[in-house]
Amino acid sequence: MKELQKRIVEEVKENGIAISHIKEIFDQSTLGLFNGGIEYFNDFMKAPHIIERCQGIVKGSPIQDKNKPYEITQYEYLRKPIGLENPIVRMYMSDVLLDMAEMFHGVVPRVRNILTWVHPQNPIQQERNSQVWHRDQEDWEIFKVFILFSNVGPNNGPTQYIKKTQHGGKYGDITNNMNGQSTSSFKYDLPKEEIISCEGKAGTVIFMNTNGLHKGGLVKEGVRCLTQANFLKPTAPLITNGTTLPTFDYSNRVNSLDISSNFYKLLSNKQKEVLK
Repeated sequence: MKELQKRIVEEVKENGIAISHIKEIFDQSTLGLFNGGIEYFNDFMKAPHIIERCQGIVKGSPIQDKNKPYEITQYEYLRKPIGLENPIVRMYMSDVLLDMAEMFHGVVPRVRNILTWVHPQNPIQQERNSQVWHRDQEDWEIFKVFILFSNVGPNNGPTQYIKKTQHGGKYGDITNNMNGQSTSSFKYDLPKEEIISCEGKAGTVIFMNTNGLHKGGLVKEGVRCLTQANFLKPTAPLITNGTTLPTFDYSNRVNSLDISSNFYKLLSNKQKEVLK
């Protein structure tokens, strides 16, 4: 593994977050998969039913058929989970990302919830759901990788993160963790000097331990196109129990796999293990 990748992993362990770019960490083959992801998002945005959803969000009257009506995922676009044939899935299954996740966890991880999002401009600038400070609670340690497929500046809804609020961090005790209680009420003032705004050009890669406090941004202009993959230890409560909290809905935790497909047959043993 290159020194850069090692430094990124160590930074995530210490601060809960590190930011890089695909041109710094990917080889040419994986960069080609990113380009395939651009084509995917182009088709995503052209679909008539997605255009209709975007128009409703921009007008302030989104279709109210889910608890996050301001966002659009692959489930609305494809009307099914994303599959192994998708270049974005294969990008997240690249050796470099799997090796980094394995270094972070100290064991071959499991990947869950590979997502693609479109967040159009939203005139309703009121934080709700994941747009308020919170912890993810799949485990104490999470290695989540976000990749931007559009430029994200201060008005495009950048994700924000508070460094060192993850379990074991300097501010890890600032709020509840893994006990079923609220993670958006705080024992002391937020350390504002530690807040990171995840802005960057398309291709920016954000490595994040989302057990630390973070929140999604409010898109004031343009469209934010974003992807994620969640790498967990095989012993994570989500993996072993299927859930962590009674109200924690993770019904899409396992990606849709066709083990008889040619794509699955071409996977390495490690990739197959990661998908278990």
